[in-house]
This record gives sequence, C-alpha cells and structure tokens, in this order.
Amino acid sequence: MTLNVIMLNCRNIAMYRFFLKRLIDILLSIAGFVILLPIFLILTLWIKADSPGPVFFKQKRVGIHKREFDILKFRTMYIDTPKDIPTHMLADPEKYITKAGRFLRKTSLDELPQLINIIRGDMSIVGPRPALYNQYDLIEERDKYGANDVMPGLTGWAQINGRDELEIPVKAALDGYYTEHIGFLMDCRCFFGTFSAVLSGRGVSEGQKRERKKILIITNHSYMLYRFRLELISKLMEQCEVVLSMPFVGHEDDFQAMGLKCINTPMERRGINPVKDLKLLKEYKRQLREEAPDLVITISVKPNIYAGYLCGKMHIPFAAMVQGLGSPFEKPVLAQLVTVMYRTGLRKAHRVLFENKDNAAVFVNKHIVEPEREVVLSGAGINLDLFGEREYPVNDIFRFLYVGRIMEEKGCGELFAVTKRLHAENIPFLLDLVGFYEDDFREQVKELEDAGILQDHGFLNDPREYYAQSDCVVMPSYHEGMSNVLLEAAAMGRPLITTDVPGCREAVINEVSGLLCQPKDEESLYQAMKKMLGYTREQRETMGKEGHKHMVKNFGKDAVVTHTIEALSEIL
Repeated sequence: MTLNVIMLNCRNIAMYRFFLKRLIDILLSIAGFVILLPIFLILTLWIKADSPGPVFFKQKRVGIHKREFDILKFRTMYIDTPKDIPTHMLADPEKYITKAGRFLRKTSLDELPQLINIIRGDMSIVGPRPALYNQYDLIEERDKYGANDVMPGLTGWAQINGRDELEIPVKAALDGYYTEHIGFLMDCRCFFGTFSAVLSGRGVSEGQKRERKKILIITNHSYMLYRFRLELISKLMEQCEVVLSMPFVGHEDDFQAMGLKCINTPMERRGINPVKDLKLLKEYKRQLREEAPDLVITISVKPNIYAGYLCGKMHIPFAAMVQGLGSPFEKPVLAQLVTVMYRTGLRKAHRVLFENKDNAAVFVNKHIVEPEREVVLSGAGINLDLFGEREYPVNDIFRFLYVGRIMEEKGCGELFAVTKRLHAENIPFLLDLVGFYEDDFREQVKELEDAGILQDHGFLNDPREYYAQSDCVVMPSYHEGMSNVLLEAAAMGRPLITTDVPGCREAVINEVSGLLCQPKDEESLYQAMKKMLGYTREQRETMGKEGHKHMVKNFGKDAVVTHTIEALSEIL
C-alpha cells in the first residue's frame, strides 16, 4: 500500500513538473502579457525618454541543464554599464542606474519582459533564478543539489527568502530545497510570496559593499607621479584603496612595493595620433569598467580629456588636475580645438584642480569650467624635509644649473644661445645640465661641452646634490603649471632665474629671491644671467635664504596635500 502511494506521488510530481507546470506557465504568461500590455507601452516610452539606448536589455544566462539563453529585461541602466557583472556585485551601481531604472528595479517591473522568455520555453514562472553565464561559483554550488536541472524561474524560493543578500552556498541550498519539493503548492507559495517580497523590498541589494572606497588615478608618467604626488597618494591610501594607471617609465616598482595596484598604460604624451588615441580611449574604458572606482583622479592633458569624457559618460565621479596649459593654448587654431576637447572632457568633472590662479582664470574665460568647480593649489607642494635648506656653496667657478626636459618649450634654445654669448665675453662660469631630451638639442649641447662651458649629466632620479652644488638655478620656461624644479631649488636655498609666466613667477620674489625675465626673449635672459653673475656670493646666499622662507610660507607639501584632500573629500 505504501509503495503504491509513493509511486502515485511520483507520477503526480512528474505530471505536474513536465506537463501541468508548463501549461500553467504558457497560459499565465500569455494572459499576463495581454493584461499588462498598456503598462509595457508606458514603460517603453518612459525608458526611451529617460536615457539613450534600447528599451530591452539582453544578457546571457544559464538555463535548464546549463544551456545558455538570452534573458530579456527592461533596460534600467545606462548603455555603458558593465554587462557581465551582477548588479549587487558592482562597487557603486547607483551611478549606472537610470531614473526610470530605480523605479523599475524597486518594483521588479524590469523583469516583466521575461514573460516572453517563459512563452518561448527558456524559463518558468517559478524556479531558481537563472545565473549569469560567468557566475561559476553559483552554478557549481547548484550542481550539488541538482538545481541546474530544473527550469529557471521569474521568481523562486531563494528570491522570497533573501534574494541578493544571500551568500552563494545559502542561495544554492534554497534552490536545492525548491528542486526537492517542486510541486503545485510550492509554486503557489513562491508566486504569492513574491508580492510580499516586492512590496517590502526585502533582500534587494544594489551593489557590493566595500569596506574602503576605491580611487583610480590616471596619469601620463609614473616617474613624475612618484616624484611629485607620492605624499598625496600615501595620504589617500590611509582611507581608500588606490589604483594607478600610467605608462611605466620609472618608480612603478616603488609604487607596487607600497601595496598599490599599478596598470601599465602606454601612451604618446605629446603626439596626436588618432589611431593610438582611440586605442587609449578604449583602454581607459576597459579599466574604468573593470576597476569600477568610486572616484577617478586624472592628471595631465590626455587623461583629463579622454578619461574625463569617459567618466562623464559612465557616471563616475572624477576630479581633474591641470598641471599647465602647454603650447597648444599659444597656437590660435590648435587652441580652439583643445578648448573644445577640454570642455567635452571636463564637462562633468566634480572638481578641477589647478597649480596656479592664471591657468584657472584661462579656463573660466574660455568657458571650459565654472569658477565654483575650480580649486587652486600651490602647485604640488614641496617636501621641506626632503628638500631642506643647504649651506650655500663655495665654488671655484660660478655654476648655473638647469634641471628638466631638454626641449624648446623649456627655453633651452634661449639658454644655450645666452651661454654662448656669455662665454664669448670671457665670463667664467659653467652650465650643469640634468635631464633628458624631448627635442633635438644634442648637437648644441655637444658644441658647448667641447667648449668646456657645459656639463651634461643626463637624467638623474635624485638631483638634490646638483641643487646643493649650484650657485643659481635657471629655468627659462615658456609655461608651467607650477615648476617643481624651482620649488625644490628655492627650498634648498638657491637663487633662481626664471620667466615671468604663470607657474614660474610664483616661485620667485623678483630681485629678492631671484630674477625674472621675459619668455622667448634671449636678451632678457642674457641680462638676468649676467646680473646674477655680477652679484657677490653673500648677495646670492641672502637671495637663497629668502627663497627658502618663501617656500616654507607658501608651498609646504603638507598644506597642499591637506587642501587637495579637502577638495576630493567633497566628492567622496
């Protein structure tokens, strides 16, 4: 008698599972689709009006016996959202969800198009929710309970008992419980329990909870980032996870030794090659999707424009650091193009940080950035412990020092021309050159070396000893954000000669801690260098001391880092 009852129950379960359940699915889905058609049309219009993109969203899911199919949903997120990551695993899904999407997800109306999946035979009304094709841990865990061998559902036992908040083993176990107890009564419990779960919002989790915010810093030079932003990065690491994206050209090992994730992102810093720049744009997009940062900090032109544009499109908060305007703003046609690119790239920047007030004013005047989004810093600041004041040297011959990239825009053409003029007047001095070539000045440098008035020391990681040995540091640059070379030299107590341009003039108190000359003006530079040569050692030493005081008062690294963190904290 007992055996007959068991066999009858088995036949009833099989009849329900393989015939009646499917019949109910078809009838209810068709009826639901017809009844809800007006709602379908209203939601379709709302989604189209709310954001660009298709009405429906397709995603590869795992069906019965682990066969893959495309699930249908109303689109609730912007079209550039990562497509193969569960929403509750995104770091900050709110920045991806549309206005219409928030309502649809809260009410679960985004799942309505799955009535089509049910009619097609991909799904059932009740069953384990279909896993993403790449949720291997969930699929494997369900195998233990045979839950991959039943039709996935629009709703299910796990859905009404925790949904997104459930750990993988718990969710799989609940799916297994459903599989073991599948039947008409169980499906009724799941179906009617769904209404209660939806109305209460029980178990909905929009995003992975991070213990620490993630910051992605995108720049164009690993060496420069380490030299001038190390203290800022160290401070950010105290509260946040920090990831660096940059070309590896030095100090990347030091960053990694600090525990930072570093992404090698090659780029042409100065060239404009559409093919290579498009490749860079795609790489930035990939990184932003994979890292899903809470905040992006872009530094230098291409990261500001390309990564900034993508952050705006992908609704990722970002701050841009403008290190200087560069030569494009000095060429009328190119300036117009760069202005348009900057407007596009910085349109949705939460903060734009400048190293001097003149550059900030240019961006306001060109309608690139509104004043309320601007923050003006004192450059990158100077580490006064690392670049402490040194005793002024006693040299047998006067030593000028140039530190930086050897290129036209740094005034190297004028510097070498003046060096020749002073040498022709039989004035004893030596020019020390520390840096790497970006423009071809090698022949001029060799000529001056052969004449015994220049020493080319090449690129050096640490120029402090050369600052210490110099009588005066000269930087006749055409433009700067804020010259770190000038800040370092002044902090170590050396008088300066530099141009009267933004990013250079701030480092000097003219006639007190150094001398200003006009940019691109050989005669002006000549007069300044000759005047410096005419000072006594004691006069130059006094100028150096005044320069050090100026740095302590206005350019301390700690104050600049604090100011920067305060600006970024308003976004985080």
